[in-house]
Amino acid sequence: MSRSAAIQVIEPGMFTTVQDLGRPGWTQFGVPRGGAADALSLRIGNRLVGNEEGAAGLEMTLVGGAFEFGRELQIALTGGDVDARIEGPGPARAVLMWEAFEVRPGERLVTGPVRSGARTYFCVRGGVQTPRLLGSRSTHPGASFGGHEGRALRRGDALEVGEGVRSGDFHGPAGVQAATGRAPQFAKDILARRELRAVSGAHLALFDASGVEAFWGATFEVSLNADRTGVRLTGRIGSAGSGGRLPSEGMMHGAVQVPESGEPILLGVDHPTTGGYPVMACVIAADLPVVGQLRPRDRVRFMRVERAEARALYTAQERRLNAEVPS
Repeated sequence: MSRSAAIQVIEPGMFTTVQDLGRPGWTQFGVPRGGAADALSLRIGNRLVGNEEGAAGLEMTLVGGAFEFGRELQIALTGGDVDARIEGPGPARAVLMWEAFEVRPGERLVTGPVRSGARTYFCVRGGVQTPRLLGSRSTHPGASFGGHEGRALRRGDALEVGEGVRSGDFHGPAGVQAATGRAPQFAKDILARRELRAVSGAHLALFDASGVEAFWGATFEVSLNADRTGVRLTGRIGSAGSGGRLPSEGMMHGAVQVPESGEPILLGVDHPTTGGYPVMACVIAADLPVVGQLRPRDRVRFMRVERAEARALYTAQERRLNAEVPS
């Protein structure tokens, strides 16, 4: 390991990328906002280690990894639940999710598979430092830009961390809870949801009444065809009167498209910015973190809400976040 590197990748896991809160404002040029698939967990992790909530961290998908540290750092793990431990020099010790803790030079963080949810976030005080592109350090894997060389991490990659790490912010031996505290239970409760609240989509009128009723009443299963671009759901509801095809128009994160097959596609954070499948519904902002935590074989339902209620739910969620995890 290069001792000049703050973090060295020993094992990258299945698909680990650098992500922040994305690059808004570029969709007209075909670039989605992207960023963390579960932005709530990244925001909380950054708050726990004393960062601005948009600092870049690592997003680990389904399988965790192993990372060695070249200097003293303060980190936190949030999002999908994993078993994690710190290994030598010195005795190995377990670390808890949703709490900040300290690591020392030569130690390694080792995380197991994601047991619930799909993605775990590894936040470090100072933030992971990669070049900014269009205002963001986030990786867009489909377009091979941003993050670390535009790709998922590989064994041997070295990552730098920003300034601002102060060991005096921690008290007691390594591994104890930081002064910044722990995340509230409400965040874990949100991510455990599998009933997605959604508003009616722009093309609802193209579907017959039986198709609409089937959609709002059905339980769908997340297929193996699920990634940051979108999640295909198993459970046919029938296509729209247009035959499942329309002229292309702008799309957004959380939109539920219904192609000719009649099996819905839930658009993820790296969604195409335009699309020609009719949109049945759109998941509300408060539940978008749940979309980022869906994993194959999860069973989900949609619950219809009105736009005013959707705004109120998001506002209430933000107020609770700010009250319980101050930045």
